[in-house]
Amino acid sequence: MSNRNDKILAGAAVSLLLIAGAAWIFILQPLVPGDRDRDPRLKSQTTQIGGEVYPATPRADIFGFSSNWERPEEHDEGWNYDIFDPVETVWDEQLREYQPKSYTPPVIPPFGIRLVRLGHPHYPLILRGSIAPQAGKPETARILFIENVDTKNSISANIGKLNSEEGITPLAYRSENYTGEDGAPSKRNILRLKDIKLGKEIEINDVKPVEFSDQLDIVLVANSGAPTWTFHGQGATFEHGGATFVVKGVDLQAGSVTVDKTFTPNPRKGPKTLTETLVIAPVADPKSKNSTPPTDTPKPAPSTLTPPPSVTPPSTTGKATPIR
Repeated sequence: MSNRNDKILAGAAVSLLLIAGAAWIFILQPLVPGDRDRDPRLKSQTTQIGGEVYPATPRADIFGFSSNWERPEEHDEGWNYDIFDPVETVWDEQLREYQPKSYTPPVIPPFGIRLVRLGHPHYPLILRGSIAPQAGKPETARILFIENVDTKNSISANIGKLNSEEGITPLAYRSENYTGEDGAPSKRNILRLKDIKLGKEIEINDVKPVEFSDQLDIVLVANSGAPTWTFHGQGATFEHGGATFVVKGVDLQAGSVTVDKTFTPNPRKGPKTLTETLVIAPVADPKSKNSTPPTDTPKPAPSTLTPPPSVTPPSTTGKATPIR
């Protein structure tokens, strides 16, 4: 390389060195110690970008948190906190949740209530019969026979006269033709009466008790037989045995009522809600073969006497039928 090129490279290196030194002195480094606080060029470097400094947060201390942890043996549910040995779980059908296999579930009492009636309320009186008045006597002389299907009480009444026993006054009697459920024409007797307790007039017949289709009766009873609750629609709430019951749904076609029961089997876990669909239990038929198994009657010991020969009764012709 020529001497000329060497001089050019040396001059360029010296120039770059001088430029770097000037930048350090006039831009980055204050001219005199202590000028950093007064030099406007350096204030932008001491200001934090984005506002004030975020306050310092103490770091989490694992030993501080562990002092609040309960020891595994303090849990009586049977959970194992060893991460290397997973807990075997089983499904608890009563509590509707998973429990450790070694867990002994609390004794859950039975649901506590049962359904005894579901349907439209009926008027208890029914016409059982009547005796027409004698010839020449008015219709008020007709004798009516009425029965209360709930109390099984039977009374006799007359048109226009108050019967204080049932609190009714018969008003009018008539007969009419109607079509039965099977489609066949039939005839029924109708009695219009005034119920003093209800304060209104009702027509009863001699076929079946009158039902109020615009109303609903839900009768629940405790398993012990008392108390009894009567409601007229879903949403009803009542308390029994330390639990809260809510009628959630009614299915007239299926004859069932859905009820929620909220109680607290374990205070450490809070309340628990169970749902059951109640139906009216069928009444056992005492004549049914499946109701009560037959009792084995001991057979008598065989007799040592020789039974007499069988005698065949004579036929209608007077001739004896030979024994074969």
